[in-house]
This record gives sequence, structure tokens and C-alpha cells, in this order.
Amino acid sequence: MAVRLGMRFDGFDPVGETIEVAAQAEAAGASTIWMAEHLGYREAAVSCTAFLQKTSRAMVCPTAVMPYLWHPMPTAMQFATMAELAPGRVGICVSVGNLLNLRESGIEKPEKPVRVIREYVEALRALWAGETVDQEGLVWQLRGARLAFTPPEEIPIFIASTGPQVLGLAGRIADGVLYSGGLSLASIKKGAAFAEAGLAKAGRDPSTFRKAGFVYFACSEDGKTAIESNRRKIAFLFRNSAQAENIASVDVQIDHEAIIDLVKQRKLEEAAQLIPPDAVPQFTVAGTPKQCRDQLQAYIDAGVDEPVIEVSGSAEERRFALDVIREFTGG
Repeated sequence: MAVRLGMRFDGFDPVGETIEVAAQAEAAGASTIWMAEHLGYREAAVSCTAFLQKTSRAMVCPTAVMPYLWHPMPTAMQFATMAELAPGRVGICVSVGNLLNLRESGIEKPEKPVRVIREYVEALRALWAGETVDQEGLVWQLRGARLAFTPPEEIPIFIASTGPQVLGLAGRIADGVLYSGGLSLASIKKGAAFAEAGLAKAGRDPSTFRKAGFVYFACSEDGKTAIESNRRKIAFLFRNSAQAENIASVDVQIDHEAIIDLVKQRKLEEAAQLIPPDAVPQFTVAGTPKQCRDQLQAYIDAGVDEPVIEVSGSAEERRFALDVIREFTGG
């Protein structure tokens, strides 16, 4: 049976290259294109606007918009403009954000994330509905704010998190959840249970709730190149101290503190060497085409209804990834 499958970018590659790959992914059957917002790299909403102009069907979703840094009024304007350009093809993903990135931006500790995300979602929906909004938010305030135009179609809101309270909030108020990349299958199942509890508490129909998940994906003929590629991605992800519980969910020894220290020194290659090769398939999809198909199916079975993968590497590795997209989507 065909599944909904998305394509993701991390902002590390030149924008012209990502536009070309986005068009190829859509042609292969990808139904969504997600652009991660890593501070200091390519900007997500601008990139997604470029994707909209080079594709015709896929929904784009900048990920993740951080309420502690993005005021809701310009955010509502930005996404309504994108939606006017491509009605029905724009989504948004909201998240607390990476703690390291927030710290670099002057925010040492994000206060009351459940409240802040709830207020943010409420503000966006009210603004997009054409309402005049007065809101005394914890981080920002709206005092008679109103959009002069509204999106022609609804903009679905996803919430990304690994925390139980925010995942529960996603189940209560969001259109979908996005599970972070680099999670083990055990972490995915645990997170899914929190989101499902939120759905049940709000009395919502689970069939209307989208469960997407970033899946670090690398595919090569011998599997070894793919493993090495994802070692670097995992090392970059594990620079965050909040990954401790995810790391502990698998039976592999990883020196988390040493990785954090090396990435802080911008020594990513050295940090990658601290990721044991046998840990890579525990947190990502990586290997031969056959291994990648089996591992991707395991994520689907764990509760990721909409895997969001990468198409990266050499021309051959990209071809393998596009072949997997075609196989799973029927594209």
C-alpha cells in the first residue's frame, strides 16, 4: 500500500541545489517538502517559497518556527503570503527549538514552553482567520493586530517535540506532530503514546491527525558510505544535551559529553568518529537499498505515518533514495 512520504532539507547545501532536488523528489512521489531551520544556515521560509515556484503539487513546511525568536504577527504575514502564492500547499511546524541555538540567540532557558506554543498557535489561527487579536503572551504581545488579507486555504500547523507535555499539546490542538530526526524506534513509540494521549484527552479523531517524522536517510550500494554519512548527522544532532534520553534508549555505548564538547569546538569530523557504526541504524535509516527499505518500514510500523527523508550524497546515492520514494509512494 502506498504511503505518504516527505522530503527534507537541513539548509546545509546551496539553495539552487536543493531546489533541483526538491523538484526531483516531487516527481518521484514525495507529497511534502520540509526545510529545517538551523540558525546560521539557509533560511527555511525563503527556501520553501522557492520550492513552491519550482513544484506543482507538494506541500512545503518550514521547520521549525521558534516562538521565542519569531513574533507571531510577521510570521502570520509571511505564511499567509506563501499560501496566497500556492493555496493549499503551505504548512508550518512550530517547536521550542534547539536549546543550543536559543542560547546562542540570548535565550538561556525557554520559559513555559507548553503555554508559549499554545499561545503562538492560537495567535496564528486567529490572525489567519482575519480576526483582530489582543493577546498578552508570555514572550510577545498582540494589541489589536490584524491581517489585511487572509490565506485562501487553511494552513495546517504541526508541532515538533520530544518532550511529553508538548507532544501531548500537539495531540490536543495541532493538525499534526513532527517527530525529530535521529530518534530511535523506542523513542518514536514513546513520543507517539504522548501525542495519542493528547488526542484522546481532547476527544479528537486520530484519523485526522498527521504523524510525520524526520528520518535521517542515506543509501549506497555497499552501505558503508551511507553509514559514514549518517555518523556525521548523528554527531551534529547529539550536540544537544537534551538527546541524553534518546541515546539511553538503545544498547550502545556513546560518549555524549565528548561529542557535545567537540561539536562546540566545530570539530564535527572528530565528533562523528565517536558514533559507533553499529549505532547508526539504531537512530537513522542507512545502508544498502534493501536495508534502507526494511529500516524505513520499521519507522512506519513504529508510528511514523509520514516519513520525511533526505535525498543527498552522490548522484548514485540520490538515485537510490528517489527509487525508495517511488517504491513507497507508488510514484
